Amino acid sequence: MSKLDNPDVIVVGAGHNTLTTASYLASCGLGVLVLEKNAIPGGGQISKALTLPGFIHDSHATAVVHLQGHPLLKNDELGLKSKFGLKFAYPDSSFMTIFDDGDTLACFMDVDRTCADIAKYSAKDAEAYRAMAAMMAQLGPMITMSMAKPPVKFGSFISFLEQSPIGEEMLMAMMHSSYDLIVERFEHPKVRLHFLKWMAEMSCSPEDKTTGMTLLFLIYSSHNNPAGCVVGGTIGLTNAMISCIEHHGGEVRCNSPVKKIINAGGIAKGVELDDGSVLMAKKAVVAAIHPFDLGDMVPGLDAGLVERAKKLELSTYGGVLINAALNEAPRWIAGKQPEGCLCVNYVDYTTFEDFRRTFDELKYGELPTHFCAYTSVHTLYDPTRAPAGKHTLYMYGFAPLHPKAGHWDDLKEARADWMMERLARYAPNVSGSNILARHVDSPLDMYRHTPSLRYGDNVGIAMYIYQFFGRRPTPELAQYRVPGAKGLYLSGPFMHPGGGLTGGGRATAINVMEDLGLDYSKVIIG
Repeated sequence: MSKLDNPDVIVVGAGHNTLTTASYLASCGLGVLVLEKNAIPGGGQISKALTLPGFIHDSHATAVVHLQGHPLLKNDELGLKSKFGLKFAYPDSSFMTIFDDGDTLACFMDVDRTCADIAKYSAKDAEAYRAMAAMMAQLGPMITMSMAKPPVKFGSFISFLEQSPIGEEMLMAMMHSSYDLIVERFEHPKVRLHFLKWMAEMSCSPEDKTTGMTLLFLIYSSHNNPAGCVVGGTIGLTNAMISCIEHHGGEVRCNSPVKKIINAGGIAKGVELDDGSVLMAKKAVVAAIHPFDLGDMVPGLDAGLVERAKKLELSTYGGVLINAALNEAPRWIAGKQPEGCLCVNYVDYTTFEDFRRTFDELKYGELPTHFCAYTSVHTLYDPTRAPAGKHTLYMYGFAPLHPKAGHWDDLKEARADWMMERLARYAPNVSGSNILARHVDSPLDMYRHTPSLRYGDNVGIAMYIYQFFGRRPTPELAQYRVPGAKGLYLSGPFMHPGGGLTGGGRATAINVMEDLGLDYSKVIIG
């Protein structure tokens, strides 16, 4: 019998957040067993040879930006970079927009360089951006650190902001939409479209109220953290975390789907797997249980808690993801600048209203008629992802979680055809024989891979202010503990600090270790 047949902690799910939690707990001396339902660990932090042998594609998360400023990487708290082989490639710019007339607008880590690019269109807009970047240079460090720790109560956070003029300005931004801030501060249509497309990556319409803080936080992050991708694919981050867990005596088991949490007398004791087998944990259970599933997965919880969790809002939309193997790199109508960019956005420059209507279509379950997507060609700065001279293409275009007409299994290939045809207007050689093979994932495919991405919501639940900080997912669950199941903790994109590669599992680990009375000062830095 393995020593981990009765571990200190059982972790349900081997996604980004749960693996982060498990890595911290194992590094602090706990015996950790991670159970993953899929044959390959990683959740949304995964890469596969989806098209042809030798071509490595990210099948979910691909850009690593916010995590660069997180203590996990910034301080290398777990040794993922220094001990366990994690490496990044950093292109010249983090994101840029190409308009269909060939004009471009790029964001660089250097604020002056970014402002110079904005000034091509409007000197006034460049100065407005500089002022926003300066404001966030003061508030950003506090917000960044708050993302790596358990959240404070929402009211406490508001009170903190109300104590200073700059905090008040940020508070007003939080209550408004990204659209409000962008239209108020920028005058040129292309500058506005550039930022609106960027904000839309959060899976909520830029015109939704309380999305304004997203703009400010992304501005800060872009100029304080290098934007990169994991060398060899995002799964390299998964592999480094697993190496860390195993180095400290832990174990990750795949093909081990968990049916329910064993909650006896209000205490989480272990888990029951789909095959009926039972595993008990000596000290705690950490699980990636989407709030919608709490009542089904955890018996004995208060009915009100379960009902409130089921009323949470999902994001407005997800996306269709195309991964393609290319014979040669794209040749853009905009020239060579996109070759040094991590995420290249495409926006048809017809009218401002056309872009805005995209989010009305998505809200009503319709496939957008306005082309709005982004690509990454990682092989331009990470050649390990493809055979010599060949390239990979990652393309993500917005799509409704629930299409109004039809089923995603019947719609996705035709939608991918439409996306590729429109991309060819920006990169004409990405067509015909240059496309050696492709793989298409719909929002439904993403949900099938991991229940944390509910119906294809790639941030778990919508990232509105009323579902953020000490209210994510609900006030009673925001500290990762589950009332009525002592010793059960939640970890996933639906928890603070939100979806994407954000290192959220660190905050869960902090609360677990504090409850267990562990001294984690040698691991947690800052």
